[in-house]
Amino acid sequence: MNWIMNILIITFILLGLIKETFSQTGADAKALKEKIFVTDGYDYKIRPQQNQSAPIDVYINFYLLAINELSEVTETLKTTGYLWILWQDDFLQWNASDYGNLWQYFWPQGDVWRPDIALKNSFTDYKALGVDTLNVMVESTGHVQWYPFQVFQSTCAVDITYYPYDIQTCKLEFVAWSYSKAEVNLMSGAKGIDLWEYESNSEWEVLDTNYTTEAMTYEAQIVFTIKIQRKPTYVLLSVIMPIIMLAILNIAVFLLPCESGEKASYAVTVFLAFAVFLSIISSTLPENSDTIAVFSMYLIILTLESTLITLTALVLIRVSTFDQDGTPVPRLLMTGLNFLTCKSCCCKKKNKVKDKKDEDDIWSINKTTIEEIPCDDETKPEGTWRDVVNAFDKIFFIFYILVLAVSTVVFFVVVSTNKG
Repeated sequence: MNWIMNILIITFILLGLIKETFSQTGADAKALKEKIFVTDGYDYKIRPQQNQSAPIDVYINFYLLAINELSEVTETLKTTGYLWILWQDDFLQWNASDYGNLWQYFWPQGDVWRPDIALKNSFTDYKALGVDTLNVMVESTGHVQWYPFQVFQSTCAVDITYYPYDIQTCKLEFVAWSYSKAEVNLMSGAKGIDLWEYESNSEWEVLDTNYTTEAMTYEAQIVFTIKIQRKPTYVLLSVIMPIIMLAILNIAVFLLPCESGEKASYAVTVFLAFAVFLSIISSTLPENSDTIAVFSMYLIILTLESTLITLTALVLIRVSTFDQDGTPVPRLLMTGLNFLTCKSCCCKKKNKVKDKKDEDDIWSINKTTIEEIPCDDETKPEGTWRDVVNAFDKIFFIFYILVLAVSTVVFFVVVSTNKG
């Protein structure tokens, strides 16, 4: 009998916990719509605030889905995302228990009031957010949620001073065109930009995001800021490395003897290839006179070096023909070249070994002394213009290699220390 009583007690307890349920029907939805839009005469053109003197607080969060492109030439940022917009509509309230516990419903965005928010710094035509086919979610408490989704293409002041290690800061400025700050107050929470659905980009990395509200303006405006950094691997391998290799090939013109007959054609060919490659790269950078990129200065130095190398090679070819004309080599020029290339007899040393034996010592010790051979003008050999050209080939090869190495090291040190 005890177990029967226990079952009965548990049954009564469960029955007491069961609450009355409501079934939402189409009739409830129709009645709700008729009540709001017919009986109450809801008008989406009227700002939904009982106190028309107070502003409506509109909360906005930006959900960034992807960074599609940052164009340095047009200085535009193209992103894909959607906004979460929330506000309180005092005229869209009802008692859920009167309509089958219908506590939320979706209506086309064109049927209810919404802040006419648009992207102020849009690169394309200005247009309001969303489309008429999108719905807004309305709760019985009057809370309205709107999720306009689209591709945003905004202007962005691109700073390529430290390209390809550059850090860009781009803004998306949203404004409610028809309302002032006294009527609509745009605000956000946390950082303003949510990245939990963001798909990483192969070219750019998101460093930081934040938002600000413009306090000194009359219009209702909120600005979302995205700070991104370029991933330099692709640029290093496909742009900078070919430039450095072309510059090395250009310097290699001094390894060719003038007698080969290929010195001039080689120098001009490499110079043309170098110039064409640089023109292609320059076309990808913005035409900006406010700031000059360190990379542009590096390209200018390499272009100037390539020009001087070509001119130097042509001059050396002309000088190599002076032997045929019987033009003597100036003694001062030959002396200077011999000194620079360490071919002067004053630079040479000869070891003279003298064996000296000390009879007072038990051991015999060999001592080596080094004597310099005196250098007289009569002992200097006369040089030819071919020797002059060969000496200059060595000097210019070393000089231009040093110029390339120093400029490259300085370029990488400067751009890689960019802290944004």
